[in-house]
Amino acid sequence: MPRSAMRRRTIFVNMGAYRKLNRIFRVYVWPCCLLLSATISFAKLAYRGDYRGGILEADLVAIVVQESPDTFRVEEVLLGSADKSTSINLPGFRLFTQQQYGSDIVDPISPDTRILLYLRHKNDPAEGWEVTDKGFAFFWVQHPEQTPRLRSSAQKAIALRRQWEEVAAIPDPVRRAEALWPFLSEKDYGFDFANHTKTALQTIAPASGDYFAERFDNMATWDRMDLFRNAGAYGGDKLHEKLTTFIRTQQETYENYASIHHLTGHDPPAVWYSMPIAVQESIGNVYYGVAGLASYHRRDDLALIREIALWGVKFGQKQTSEVALGAFKAMPDKDNLRVIALIAQKFRNSGDETFPIEVMWSLCAHKYVETIPQLAPFVSYGAFGAEAEVALTEIVGRDLGAEPLPWLVWYRTRAAKTTGARTQSP
Repeated sequence: MPRSAMRRRTIFVNMGAYRKLNRIFRVYVWPCCLLLSATISFAKLAYRGDYRGGILEADLVAIVVQESPDTFRVEEVLLGSADKSTSINLPGFRLFTQQQYGSDIVDPISPDTRILLYLRHKNDPAEGWEVTDKGFAFFWVQHPEQTPRLRSSAQKAIALRRQWEEVAAIPDPVRRAEALWPFLSEKDYGFDFANHTKTALQTIAPASGDYFAERFDNMATWDRMDLFRNAGAYGGDKLHEKLTTFIRTQQETYENYASIHHLTGHDPPAVWYSMPIAVQESIGNVYYGVAGLASYHRRDDLALIREIALWGVKFGQKQTSEVALGAFKAMPDKDNLRVIALIAQKFRNSGDETFPIEVMWSLCAHKYVETIPQLAPFVSYGAFGAEAEVALTEIVGRDLGAEPLPWLVWYRTRAAKTTGARTQSP
């Protein structure tokens, strides 16, 4: 039987970027992106659907046949409770293959088509069913004799789910963290299991953070970066200490290389390609490390985050300084304002259209009079100006409009009055 007999949705992506970046979060570290683009072809590459995706959310796993365009009759139940011949209503359901460009490719559904569905109840069970994995947990064959392929995939996924559920139910948090850890491997268990495992580990913080700290030094770079960007969710002082020490070490790695090779912070991207791998990785490690540090939401970390942000300014590491803006937004402090100003000045000509908005959002969280000189110019910044105006209104106590000058005049007048009052005081 040909391998193509069992079809599944196909998403065309850059495989390296998809697995390690797009599945995780927006990528800020441009050198890493450049490396990916240099080593991976941009031809249409296919990500094949994973039979394990969506199984952990499923209330019902069944093989069905179509009765009408929106109705499917259950032929076989592999998980859950449903009678054979039960009808399931799925409005608009199609057998489609996603394309990177252009419309989806839609396969026909005939009386011979057999479809494996992973289903869950909608928020209100009376409203019926929906396909798990954001609507993508479906597989199909076009001939009844190929149905065993569907059944085999479902059975393997169900067995894996039961294994995971048994581990996730271990009462002792320390033992549970240890038992869940292997499921973080996308290679062995798939993205969906890895994602659910992260959530499960976060519910037993700080035991999971302590276990993470013990394994930290021996983890592969990408696996470690994926986790420590949310280090605060795993918690624990051990992981926090490990993270801060690691950031320092990575800074030193880059600084030593930059000193020897006289890097200026304005070096062209080509310079990055000549760096040793350890130096290349140090750039991303510092960035993700700051993200992890910020995820603790500890105000006593602000001084260190400001220091690292200035390090990013010095060495032209925009992403490192940029992630600090997010930390400052979450933890506003007057001392952040000087650093925000230096970041904005350093990277204002970076060509990133989103960067000024991130600066503005960070400033909007700083409801201090001292914020006005930096924030006022944003009131005329297109559609985003309204947000700056709202923040300034909260600071001043009244709305001075959508032009910067009235805000700046108000600030200067107040500053002059304050200075005069100080001069006249005994």
